[in-house]
Amino acid sequence: MSGSLRFVVLLCLACLVPAAAAAGFADPPATGSMRFDVHYGSQGFKVGSAQHSWSLADGRYELELELEARGLAGLFGLQYRQHSRGLLSGAGLRPELFSVEQRGRKSEAAHFDWPAGRVSIRREGAERRSGTLEAGAQDLLSLWHQASHVARNGRPVSLQVITNKSVKDAVLEPDGKESLSLPIGKVETLRLRAHAEDGGLNIRIWLSVDHGLLPVRIRIEDEKGGVLDQRAAAIETGRPAATATGTKN
Repeated sequence: MSGSLRFVVLLCLACLVPAAAAAGFADPPATGSMRFDVHYGSQGFKVGSAQHSWSLADGRYELELELEARGLAGLFGLQYRQHSRGLLSGAGLRPELFSVEQRGRKSEAAHFDWPAGRVSIRREGAERRSGTLEAGAQDLLSLWHQASHVARNGRPVSLQVITNKSVKDAVLEPDGKESLSLPIGKVETLRLRAHAEDGGLNIRIWLSVDHGLLPVRIRIEDEKGGVLDQRAAAIETGRPAATATGTKN
């Protein structure tokens, strides 16, 4: 084999390595639940816990997160329930509804109208803002599981991240590998980062290589520098996840 031909062959094999590695990851469990220890602030004080459940089956998904904080953190609004539901496709999750119920506040929800290409953000049923909906858009909760698709592809993607208050143009990108020491033990992870172009969104997501790329740590930093860090303390899979009805707003 000539030197030039050998170089071409090696180059082709190198290009195939990321795809082969990504294909080697197991699929996430179709149903399950996860308990997180919740840490808050720049010093990372533990303030409570959160329970996350998921169901990814029969072309649909359902996700729920219920976070409860103790003491002042709970009094200041760090106590809420998020719910996301929608469709599953080869490209990942396609949200239809994202709702938030927060202690001491009115319920809020984002409705995804894909045929019309429009998202409507409402409070107690009354629309407060809306925006054009682009392919691949995710809400704050579906983003956790959509991250596994980006990790498998190994390439950054531009996407909208819909919260219960706004529509953010963001980038979700792989950010390396990391060994984490979590309450569940030592975990090998792929790290991803989602950040908005306007600086109003900064989320890091760690996916466990040994758990089908489930999100085992989520660190959210707000515009004022506040940090919410959720770290997996227990994982249960293969059991029906709790089904949430969500808000009708």
